[in-house]
Amino acid sequence: MHSSSLRRVAALMVLGAALGACSRGPTPQQQAAQHKAATEAQASKVLDSYHQMIKMDSYSLAVPLGEEILSKYPGTKAAAVVKANLDQIRAKAQAKAAALRLKRLWVYQVAPMGGGTQSTAAIQVSKPPALDMRLILRRHTQWGLSVFLYAEGSNGFICKGRCSVPVQFDEHKMHFKAYVPQGGRPALMFNHEKAFIAQLQKAKVLRIKVRMKGQGERDLMFEVGGFDPSSWKPLPGK
Repeated sequence: MHSSSLRRVAALMVLGAALGACSRGPTPQQQAAQHKAATEAQASKVLDSYHQMIKMDSYSLAVPLGEEILSKYPGTKAAAVVKANLDQIRAKAQAKAAALRLKRLWVYQVAPMGGGTQSTAAIQVSKPPALDMRLILRRHTQWGLSVFLYAEGSNGFICKGRCSVPVQFDEHKMHFKAYVPQGGRPALMFNHEKAFIAQLQKAKVLRIKVRMKGQGERDLMFEVGGFDPSSWKPLPGK
């Protein structure tokens, strides 16, 4: 066989070997590297969203993103980042949810009342839950400042003259003078309103012990920690 023919045969063999290698595709090592790169890229995208939610203080939305990274992309760089701070973010989400729940317990209104205008901040009793009782802070254009309990659908309170009512702001125990207004309304009005409100603004839990007609002594508990003074609107000229 001539040398030129030998060279053509050798070239064809090399080409055939190359084509055979191409037909076999990437090696297992190459496939693993490609899969890892794709996984890292996907995890990185979710991590970007996770960080964005944290920057926006949307911790409740960040938590499921972090959990998704840990479950779907374990072993990635993103998972290592999330693992380092997810417990802190989860705690922040729980704290923010608890604060929002307390804030939503209060209802603020401005409305006409008794020939004037009133601005109120009211909260429903937390315990006992079956009792329809509200604590109301009120500013009124004619009546001024008031703090009182209002028991819808009850026979009212037992309080002769100016009675002394045990009141506890967190661990701070006090007594406030109170009275039942004329007209048979199921309300108990507290004296020293400014002092009462000043203590309430610093407290998380308020407890009041009262006596009610047909019910006897009741221990009331209000979760007042979400009170927002800025939402209790002042009245014009007050």
